Amino acid sequence: MNNGKGCLSLSFLLLLAAMSPVIAQITSVDRFVPHVSTVPANEGAQVGLYLHEKIDAALQTQIAAGASPQGKVVLFIHGVSVTSAPAFDLPYKDYSWMEFLASQGFDTFSMDHQGYGYSPQPHMDNPCNLSAEDQASIDAAATANCRADYQRQLTSSQTDWDEIDTVVDYLRELRGVDKVSIIGWSLGGIRTGGYAANHGEKLDKLVLFAPVYRQGSAATAPSNFPVEAAPLSLQTKDTLLNNRWGSNVACENQVEEGIAEVAWQAIMSYDRFGSSWNKPDGVMRVRSASYWGWDEEAAAKISNPTLILIGEQDGLLPGAVSLYGDLSGIRNKAVVRMECATHFAVWEASQYKFMQEASLEWLNEGTYRGNSIGEFKVAYGGMNLD
Repeated sequence: MNNGKGCLSLSFLLLLAAMSPVIAQITSVDRFVPHVSTVPANEGAQVGLYLHEKIDAALQTQIAAGASPQGKVVLFIHGVSVTSAPAFDLPYKDYSWMEFLASQGFDTFSMDHQGYGYSPQPHMDNPCNLSAEDQASIDAAATANCRADYQRQLTSSQTDWDEIDTVVDYLRELRGVDKVSIIGWSLGGIRTGGYAANHGEKLDKLVLFAPVYRQGSAATAPSNFPVEAAPLSLQTKDTLLNNRWGSNVACENQVEEGIAEVAWQAIMSYDRFGSSWNKPDGVMRVRSASYWGWDEEAAAKISNPTLILIGEQDGLLPGAVSLYGDLSGIRNKAVVRMECATHFAVWEASQYKFMQEASLEWLNEGTYRGNSIGEFKVAYGGMNLD
């Protein structure tokens, strides 16, 4: 018998191994999905839509062996002010929403629409296509001896829906699944909601974080699209981090020190032109767009279980609550109001972990804390208030 100073027994080592937590090994895969553009500026062109994936090595091995991850494929749709990877896969501690779901057995993807990140940005590399005001805000060298070559609105609801449809079909074929779930943020709510209203048969569940929704908004495309306008505008570091985000933070310890800088640097890493137009911080190029088709009639058509997450310090709160009421065609629906949360709660210490866990239950079960329907409110850290 061992006196306690010799080698551990094999049986004890096996017991320790069984008791040890399994650490997920998450890998990243980047692709460009073939798509025939419907954006007026490059209509008919064969383009590649950037698709970023986070997947656990174990699931990857199962897929390679022929397994189909039915119910486990999730597509993230970004908003207007942040591209997909910085939004959902921020390289800061455990804030990556994609990585969290990947560690729980989901195959997670995020896409860049045209006009963002690594997807095509037609006519957005010419700073002289900016408005005069935006041109004045960047380094003079960037606009020296240049001339505008396109002065039309760039994209629309329809071009976005076309791109989502291409990516959804690509994922269904790639993974051999019937349906894909979608998580959309902000204006990604317009894209996701409008798409779901017309293609719900290809979708499983929806999670809408801070979705843009206005009752009585335009139901159909304007007859004069694309209207005369600059194809892009600029977002500065100060505008995003201080005006749009920081000015709405109201609670102590709501945002970790340092994360805002990480977020901006991540955004700049996906915008090589904007990052060079205004040193040292750079600017983010934001495409111009016209949106329609996300109103009461469209909301009533949605048949997919839908979870809405919205911050109490988000100006979109009234619209999100209205959307919950207008989702009249489904029984599995919930809206959760989060205290100490702004439009950027995905990056906030107060609620990011709650959002991850709430989305996991919804995607797995179609319930929020065991409830298939209802309006709820949570305090800091997701603590129940109702």
